[in-house]
Amino acid sequence: MKELFDVLEEYLTKMIQHYATKIKAIVIGGSALESEDINRPLFVVVVIEGVKRISFLARQEIIEYFIKKLESEKVYSNYVISTGHRPLIYSILVDPLELEYHIPIISYVISKGRVIIGDIQEKKFDYLGTVLKMGEVNKGDVVDL
Repeated sequence: MKELFDVLEEYLTKMIQHYATKIKAIVIGGSALESEDINRPLFVVVVIEGVKRISFLARQEIIEYFIKKLESEKVYSNYVISTGHRPLIYSILVDPLELEYHIPIISYVISKGRVIIGDIQEKKFDYLGTVLKMGEVNKGDVVDL
């Protein structure tokens, strides 16, 4: 896990140096963190002020830019040599206003993950065991979840 966290630290350092005060929060989570397995995905939610007007495709290009910058670093090559593959770090850039949309992957990372920077709270709700049968919902009905 140390190799993965070293790569993550370098990756986030590059982002913080670039965006500085626009970064409001960083949260990490996913099965790599839960099972402490570097062969599982690690999700990184970066809350950046002002990205609401940027498309999700362009946001992915921003993430790839930082990954490309990371590839020349020693920690990255050490990770690839020890594991045989690219780090399974999946980043999501969101605006603080988009946190209210309750996008499932973002809600999962915020509720189950660890806050690295910032103060971010996801409203706790019990979603496990809840089933909504779409066949029983008529068009136009309002369903309380």
